[in-house]
Amino acid sequence: MLANAAAPVVGLVDTLVIGRFVGTQALAGIGLGAVIYGIVYWGFGFLRMSTAGLAAQDDGAGNVAGVQGHILRAIPLGLLIGSLVFVLQLLLLPAAFAVFTASPELESSAATYIQARLWGLPATLGTIALMGWFVGISRAGLALQLQIVLNLVNIILSPLFVIVFGAGLYGVGFASAVAEWAGFLMGLMLMRREFIRRGGLQPGVVTRANLLDPTQLKRLGVANSNIFVRTLALTLGFNFFGNAAASEGSLFMAANHIHMQLITMSALVLDAFAHTAEAVTGAAYGARDRKRFNRAVQLTTKFSALFAILIGALIWFGGPLLIDLLTVDPAVRDTARTYLPYAALAPVIGFAAYQMDGIFIGTTRTAEMRNAGLMAVALYIGAHFMIVPRFGAAGIWLAFLFYYAVRAVTLAIYYPRITAHMADAA
Repeated sequence: MLANAAAPVVGLVDTLVIGRFVGTQALAGIGLGAVIYGIVYWGFGFLRMSTAGLAAQDDGAGNVAGVQGHILRAIPLGLLIGSLVFVLQLLLLPAAFAVFTASPELESSAATYIQARLWGLPATLGTIALMGWFVGISRAGLALQLQIVLNLVNIILSPLFVIVFGAGLYGVGFASAVAEWAGFLMGLMLMRREFIRRGGLQPGVVTRANLLDPTQLKRLGVANSNIFVRTLALTLGFNFFGNAAASEGSLFMAANHIHMQLITMSALVLDAFAHTAEAVTGAAYGARDRKRFNRAVQLTTKFSALFAILIGALIWFGGPLLIDLLTVDPAVRDTARTYLPYAALAPVIGFAAYQMDGIFIGTTRTAEMRNAGLMAVALYIGAHFMIVPRFGAAGIWLAFLFYYAVRAVTLAIYYPRITAHMADAA
């Protein structure tokens, strides 16, 4: 939970520095920039998810060489993808802004932030692969150490670049990029230490035959492709919400960015239970231990529900204080307070979706995740066009909360297949 809660600190620090020392237009720009950057970050989230699920299953089966092989395939893939996106940014950014509805000034601000963040993208994708591996082998403490290093570097550099050097949006984005590289290097050191703790690098792991083993590459490819489609659907949903917010103007977008910091932090805290479910259900699935699997599902879900209610209450009552901390603009503060109750409901409604994700990732039931993701986003977009004309800006939030609910429901439809497969295997 601590590792997950530390993850959104980079975005929170960026928001704090920009909101208090640059201005509302820049805050709206970082909001739109974060939405677009998130397309890449979450779009390639399969690097974390597939690595976590596959490593958990091999860990449960006692296959040390398999556990090591998964991360040694995932890291180079992340670095390669990040480097390609960085090289192609001049083509990709105009395409992104052709999709999003925003003023030229807002687009310019967002582009400045994104271009700076992209310097760290290869490290970011390598890091999420490491984070998935640490979670999959039930070593979340290592993920926390990685996040601590990343956040400390960002907390030092972001105010330095913006307040001292006056680098504005580019400075805050570049500080985050440097912090991502620091976190990645720390992750590599921790990975090496974990290899040593488990008896060192296993014979034959770092060979062309093993790393390019057709069976393992097929497992990785199938899992990655399904999760990629599912993540694109999920990203489409979140970016549809972000685009709807941007169409309401800079004031609503700036307030919405503050809300999304609260929602992201709550989601990542609740993801702690989902990540535990990934590791334990994945290990139980690999060992074909039905009793351990059921216990993991029950305990993580109960605790997630409890914490979802507590976090929702914390956002409801403590949100105004954080809003005042993150921005000094009275109009942004008032708008953020108006829509704060919807942000408070997000973890209460959304926790079930996070939990189902964790179970399906741990068991690598990725085809079902893909299908559920496509159904959920279609239902969400349809609901948006039915709700918003009647309720206006509040309808944007109501449709978004509906999206959280249908994400859980569509996955729940497929859940019996997991238990049936374990029964057949037994």
